[in-house]
Amino acid sequence: MEDTSSSQCQKLKLSDLADFYDRMYANEGMKAMRTLEHYQEMFAFIQPVRKGGKLLDIGCGTGYFLKTASEAGLDSYGIDISQVSVDLSKKTAPLAHVACSPGEHLQFESKSFDYIFFGGTLEHFLDPDKGLEEAYRVAKDDAEFLIVVPNKNYWLWRVRGEHGTNQREVQELLQNYDSWVGMFKRHGIVPVGVTHDPWPWKSVKIFKKKNPWNIARRIIYRFIWLFIPLRHTYQFVFVCKKIA
Repeated sequence: MEDTSSSQCQKLKLSDLADFYDRMYANEGMKAMRTLEHYQEMFAFIQPVRKGGKLLDIGCGTGYFLKTASEAGLDSYGIDISQVSVDLSKKTAPLAHVACSPGEHLQFESKSFDYIFFGGTLEHFLDPDKGLEEAYRVAKDDAEFLIVVPNKNYWLWRVRGEHGTNQREVQELLQNYDSWVGMFKRHGIVPVGVTHDPWPWKSVKIFKKKNPWNIARRIIYRFIWLFIPLRHTYQFVFVCKKIA
């Protein structure tokens, strides 16, 4: 079940989301999103790719995934509701085609793409169901989807009493594993593989600070990640296929 209330969804407008992300990217620049190395690791989930195939990154952020896809020989397209994001992506991935547009209304012909990527973006849509419907429409019959979404049962949120990411203040859909799978299937998208998002534990630098307590805490955190069940992970990384 969605944690964000329907009344909040009704009050929000696309311009509200666009303004939020324009400010975020203007303030944080390339640091607003994860590193290039992370997106290269994400891209590996859809290897091997068909050279010359077409990829769509829905919510392209700083453009690192587009850069990786373009350099791998894919004809890469990206959209984002933030014009500041689009400008960053064009600089990061000059070979990609990038435009400012909402994911719920894709300006592409049906059955155009071999690969669709939602990299932690779908949950922030005003209408995630419409976003999936549109993604299904523009995907070829044998298309592959890579979808990264948050888990409402993330163990650390429960420990801290938190509910969502640092973008939850504007719009965020949180669901558990079964709810995400059910949502995808309702739109003709079937998971064929799922794993942990590797970022949380890989981004923790054990010796970033020399304080012994901080070092010990980071060691414990990384140790926990070796054994955490998938259903209590931070984000799911789904590899999916389209039901033609």
